[in-house]
Amino acid sequence: MILAAAACAEGQGDAPRELRWVFEHDRWGVLPNAGGLLDQPAGALQRMTACENVYRALQFYAEHGPEPGQTAAWRESHTDIWNIVLHVEELRARAK
Repeated sequence: MILAAAACAEGQGDAPRELRWVFEHDRWGVLPNAGGLLDQPAGALQRMTACENVYRALQFYAEHGPEPGQTAAWRESHTDIWNIVLHVEELRARAK
C-alpha cells in the first residue's frame, strides 16, 4: 500500500484503495462507508492517512526537492518529508 502510494505520486502506478478513498473524500467530502468517523472499518482512517502522507511527501519532494549540493540544508528544513522519502526508499530496497 505504501509503495503503491509512492508509485502513484511519481506517476508510475495506480492509487491503492486507501488513497482513492482520500481522493474521494477530498472531492466529495464523504468517507468510504456510510456514517461518521467511528463507523469506518478498523484501521481504514489510519491507512488512508499513511497513504496520503506518502503521496503528498513524494509529490512535494519531486517538485521542491534539494538542488545539487543543498541536500543537508534541505533535509534540515524538511525533516518530515525527508523521513518519509527515506522510509519509502528503505521499503523499495527490501522489496527487491
